[in-house]
Amino acid sequence: MRLPLGTLLVVRAFELWIHDNDIRQAVGLPPSVPDPSMLSLMTQAAAWLLPRAVAPSGPSEPANVHLVLTGPGGGTWDIPIGDGPPAAEVAIVTDAVEFCRLVANRATPDDLSLHITGDADRAALVLAAAPALALD
Repeated sequence: MRLPLGTLLVVRAFELWIHDNDIRQAVGLPPSVPDPSMLSLMTQAAAWLLPRAVAPSGPSEPANVHLVLTGPGGGTWDIPIGDGPPAAEVAIVTDAVEFCRLVANRATPDDLSLHITGDADRAALVLAAAPALALD
């Protein structure tokens, strides 16, 4: 996938954080958390790229996903999934760090503290697709 240079640098920082935590876990150290300004850039990139993660699974109908990532570095985004006017509305609320671990394929949707409103099946599809953004 081609990315603008600024986004590519954020993705690289994201990878470094995740692999740092892989090493920390292997040697029995507690996980680290990026500082809020870096985490904010990472959550913005993940939200921007989320439609690309969902595209290969091909949602049957377009949806609008209202993503709310809580805590330092979080934010709120309205993300169109699929082409055309949204047929479904879904809201997903979870912690920013937990969501980044999901996107990095280091957590599953079951590991997240989630609050979902709207189409729960569409939310599950989006959450299941998010780890496709991992560059492992």
